[in-house]
Amino acid sequence: MSTLHIFDFDDTLVRADDKIRITHADGASESLSSEEFAKYVEQPGDQYDFSDFDQYPTNPTIVENVFAELRAAIALDGPGSVVILTARSNTKPVIEFLKDNDIEGIAIVGTASDNPMRKAQYVLDRVKNGDYKEVRVFEDNARNIRTIRKVIEPTGIRLQTNRVTKRGVVSETRRSRLATD
Repeated sequence: MSTLHIFDFDDTLVRADDKIRITHADGASESLSSEEFAKYVEQPGDQYDFSDFDQYPTNPTIVENVFAELRAAIALDGPGSVVILTARSNTKPVIEFLKDNDIEGIAIVGTASDNPMRKAQYVLDRVKNGDYKEVRVFEDNARNIRTIRKVIEPTGIRLQTNRVTKRGVVSETRRSRLATD
């Protein structure tokens, strides 16, 4: 049994200048960072343009402590236990960025959705089809963490969530009432 390591990409491993453009029903528009978009409340008639996320990150900055966790997870449990799970629909820019930073051979999965259940369902499917004793999640979006927690805790698998913020990483480990050592 091993540990499954799940890392989000944008605002978790890398911060960049990419924006989501929103055109409102009245024709007004605005541009939001992915961090701002995570808190955005949709308005009726909104149309979204995620095209910045179909390309290589603009002015990327590596989140050093999380990137170090990624490298450590690969070294400790092997590339097969590490997944980059992103809301992006096009994973090629993520693959290229990681390759440019000497990370290859790990799964890069795009959900093509900002719906937290898409990420949670992927993690649940991996847990059901694997022999994992623990899941470690690194993610900047609190809604994604809550949803993953909600679907994983009933499985009995130990779950460690690590919320990445601009100030640092906030970790929480929960053991399901079904889990045993």
